[in-house]
Amino acid sequence: MTAELIREAQEKDLDEVWRLWKDIQEQKVYFAYDSNYSKEQILSEWINLSNHLYVLEVDKHIAGAYLMKANQPGYGNHIVNAAYLVDTEIRGKGIGHKLCRHSIDTATSLGYRGMQYNLVVSTNSSAIAVWKSFGFKIIGTVPGGFYHVEKGYVDAYIFFKDLT
Repeated sequence: MTAELIREAQEKDLDEVWRLWKDIQEQKVYFAYDSNYSKEQILSEWINLSNHLYVLEVDKHIAGAYLMKANQPGYGNHIVNAAYLVDTEIRGKGIGHKLCRHSIDTATSLGYRGMQYNLVVSTNSSAIAVWKSFGFKIIGTVPGGFYHVEKGYVDAYIFFKDLT
């Protein structure tokens, strides 16, 4: 039997979460962050314990993670933004689905009123299916908003879910 656990990340997990991020970043088809963003920049902005950072362990191996923070400062800080990371070697096993469910529950318990994804690449059909299955709606399309390394300029979606 496989043992799974989603838990708050600890300092010891940050290198592994960085590895997941870097692997996804290098694929050039999911994240807007290109190789010009240094590890230090990503650690400062996303992969740190000041944000809401959770990992999903499968048999004590970090198979995925999610990171949440306020989408905007001040008067916009009641809406949370999130990024999800799934180990490339084990995609397609429901990890993204489990991370999304947990992140919605966490965001709700933290008092966020909504959840927004600012840039979902239109070719990322797996993620889109997961987000829609949890009631997220596309509230905007940015035509040609993402440069896909294989397909050129593709649309990017803005997704939103009301948490009230």
